[in-house]
Amino acid sequence: MDDVRSLLTAYVTEAEPPIGLSGDAVLAAARRVRRQRVLTAAAAVCVVVLALGLAVVVLPHRTPVAGPACPGATDTRAALVDRLSCLVGRAVRALLPPEAQISRLTIPGETPPADPFRLIADPAGKAPRDALFHMGVRVTDARGTGSVYFLILPGGAGGPPCGDPEELTCRTETTPRGLLWLATLRSGDVVTNRVGLAAPDAHVQFWSVNSGVLQQTGVRLPKQRPEPTLTLDQVRQLALTPGLDL
Repeated sequence: MDDVRSLLTAYVTEAEPPIGLSGDAVLAAARRVRRQRVLTAAAAVCVVVLALGLAVVVLPHRTPVAGPACPGATDTRAALVDRLSCLVGRAVRALLPPEAQISRLTIPGETPPADPFRLIADPAGKAPRDALFHMGVRVTDARGTGSVYFLILPGGAGGPPCGDPEELTCRTETTPRGLLWLATLRSGDVVTNRVGLAAPDAHVQFWSVNSGVLQQTGVRLPKQRPEPTLTLDQVRQLALTPGLDL
């Protein structure tokens, strides 16, 4: 908890732009917190994982159909999770081919939710919005296996600067929703398309990778498809999804 809270405090609660804040850093902190939560149950879960082969839920992608509007409540953290999960799930599914299979990316010992797009909310304060909301999904289609990640946390006013040594391209763009940061990065054979949005009340990031292995600090990812699951333009479209705010 302290890892997540310290990141959010440094980049969000002091009214400073979250320059240098990366999805990898905050997700790594969140995973450390959740790893501690599930440690005591690891032995029992391990038996289940071995029996099932993989602790993931694999769902065939279906073409989105018209349905009820996503929930609009924001008065509790659970309500925020319901609303944001619905919006993110619909937006990502709409960009995937009909035959794509979607499964949740999880840490060891973590039981995947029935909905692979169900967000995790790692608390950093008492208010509903004071949390790190995030998730990652593995996507397999005719081109191979890749992944899509989402992150949102309170605060805006800035985004990751260009200048990362792994960047192939990087630019910023001013939009009615806020400042966008768009970059393509390469680490070995692994390519990432990442977009960050500094909205008035939230910092939003989506990124897509050409590997379906969970991103973890110090772990070298294998290339599993020629390019990321989603193009940079598609990731940009996701970051500008209406309703993604806290």
